[in-house]
Amino acid sequence: MPELPDLQVFSKNLMKRIAHREIVSAELLNRSRVNVDGDTVRAKLLQTKIADIVRKGKELYFQLENDEVFSVHLMLSGRFHICAPEEAAGIPYKILSIGFEGEESLVISDFQSLCKVTFNPVETNVPDALGENFTLAYLQNAVRRNQRKNIKAFLIDQSIVKGIGNAYADEILWKANISPKSTAGKIPEARLAELYAAVADVLKDAITNIERISPDIISGEERSFLKVHNSRKRYTDEGDRILVQKIAAKTTYYTERQQLFF
Repeated sequence: MPELPDLQVFSKNLMKRIAHREIVSAELLNRSRVNVDGDTVRAKLLQTKIADIVRKGKELYFQLENDEVFSVHLMLSGRFHICAPEEAAGIPYKILSIGFEGEESLVISDFQSLCKVTFNPVETNVPDALGENFTLAYLQNAVRRNQRKNIKAFLIDQSIVKGIGNAYADEILWKANISPKSTAGKIPEARLAELYAAVADVLKDAITNIERISPDIISGEERSFLKVHNSRKRYTDEGDRILVQKIAAKTTYYTERQQLFF
């Protein structure tokens, strides 16, 4: 599943390719994954342009020049495609196809049919992991409200903080030297500060690495640089064996060196 760093790069690359170009066609192909019907899709999209593409948590928000907005949550296997119209016709499992002036289309697809497209999505007050409202004080207060919650489950809970998924929760906990088996309320204040710093460090570093390795990426995942959540690695660069275990109902990568607070 694409997570915050992937989506941040997707938004930048999609902007370069399709922003400020007139939309000349719009076709809804999977009504079950979009919250409006085909006529509404066309009414909202035709003869306008994409003004901005903004990542919010694990979703991309497409802001149109006519003040309409639609969000895309790719879920596990959703994908963006930019291609010629004749190529778009051959893409399987399409959800939405948007054609632009210049004979190019944006297609959103998902073979698992889990991806969601939402017109006029409802905003929440949950802070983004890289947003200005995600402060150390917020993290400390959230831990107090969820003292018994497993720390891995805490980090990936989108009702607490938006944008962190399974892979980057493991990377953040490894960076902060905290075991994913830890209980949130048992982590000392000083270590919460280290955890807070690790969130920004890991996510920003990942964005830099994705842009370096896959500069034009608009779909999929780039994970080759990950330190611990990496199925190709058996040991960290420091020589610690990487353990794999189900924690918080997720396949979790960690090392014995990470300190357990329980």
